[in-house]
Amino acid sequence: MTRTLTLAVTALGLAAQATIDATRITLSPPTAVAEIDTGTLKGDLVRLAVSTDGTQFYLQTVERDSRGNVVARHYLLGPGGQQPKGTAQEPEWAATFWRVKAAQSAPGLASLKIGIEQQQKRVTSTSTPTGGDLAKGGVSPGTGGAGGGVGGTSVADATGAAQQSQYASVITMTLKREVVGQFVNAPATPGTTFGWGPAGSGLIVFVNADGHLVLMDDQGRKREATGTRAALLPGWTSDGKRLMYLERTGRKRMTLKAIDVTLPSP
Repeated sequence: MTRTLTLAVTALGLAAQATIDATRITLSPPTAVAEIDTGTLKGDLVRLAVSTDGTQFYLQTVERDSRGNVVARHYLLGPGGQQPKGTAQEPEWAATFWRVKAAQSAPGLASLKIGIEQQQKRVTSTSTPTGGDLAKGGVSPGTGGAGGGVGGTSVADATGAAQQSQYASVITMTLKREVVGQFVNAPATPGTTFGWGPAGSGLIVFVNADGHLVLMDDQGRKREATGTRAALLPGWTSDGKRLMYLERTGRKRMTLKAIDVTLPSP
């Protein structure tokens, strides 16, 4: 009995030490998998999931009416670059993928947990993320306009807005003192800006304030994925060998991208 207990404790100790140093991970440059015309989709993109065999991708959008009712729509995308096709419901593999990637605790490491804090903060109008595509990791759709402003806003108007401030409801998600998601005057949607790594690895990928992807381990060591920008909905494939994410490339254009991941030898 004592020997069995000792072996069990030893096994647990080895499992606890099996987490991965993020700085030792090798990442390939991002490659494009498919171009997506978001103008053909109804609603705002809120989910990206990858099938277990990596051959299918699921997209979910939501539409909100004037009463606040939410309608979810479902789309499937193959690896051949075809545009997303509507489907009746979310596949079970997609629901499972999202539950794991968007959980508050790391898979296999319940003690590694994202902290969530809601506050009323005074923020400047030009620095307030708006959630959805414009949340942390998104980019503004403004393309420039008369008077040298952005999206048709004059420089004088932009300057005046910068001097204004307002109180806002801010929900912040943190892990190892790093902000892995932040939502201002918008519902918090876990998984939009982060995704957990393989079970027991202690890894997470998240979108930083500049829209770049960053890998972090359970000790807080970080590795930025070079060549990433305007990233959204990052996640790992089930085999842990690839990172998938969306990159906004235009007002109604997104690119599904992949990064090959090589984990260090034990």
